[in-house]
Amino acid sequence: MPEIILKINTCSDEVYEDDKICCYLLETSLGETYLSRFDRKDKLVLLIGAGAEDLCRRLNFDGVVTEPDLQQPLKSQIKKSRELIGNKKVLGVIICPRRHEAMLAGEAEPEFIAFKFKAEEKAKAKDVIRWYNELFLIQSALIYDSSLQDIASYPMDFLIINSQDYKNFGC
Repeated sequence: MPEIILKINTCSDEVYEDDKICCYLLETSLGETYLSRFDRKDKLVLLIGAGAEDLCRRLNFDGVVTEPDLQQPLKSQIKKSRELIGNKKVLGVIICPRRHEAMLAGEAEPEFIAFKFKAEEKAKAKDVIRWYNELFLIQSALIYDSSLQDIASYPMDFLIINSQDYKNFGC
């Protein structure tokens, strides 16, 4: 079973404490007050959303997860995020399950790549994630969707799951 990155989307989301949870991923839309008061529980805390890089630096979070615009040059967007947060912070990148994007994102050397896809792309995604893990040493993650019933069959290091899905996920 991969390690869990628990995503907190709203102030009312349950913040679960579990040994399987290695990290919390907080939406920047939660607001600076919520973010600055968040109990880190001795785990990594990453930010995602508008202004994540700036908030990461100002509030001294552990890093960010970014979802680049795939219509724009991918590597330059990832490198810009890296420059904004610095080399000592964690950088995760969300991409679709295509080899081209996986290759470009991997070459930019984030700490992990997170694959996000729709249910109809499951078979293709599994093949791309296997290929990626054979080619790159950079860790991989899967963004959980309730349509994915066979999570264990995906070769990944981390599973990013929304807090509202965690209890029913069976963790």
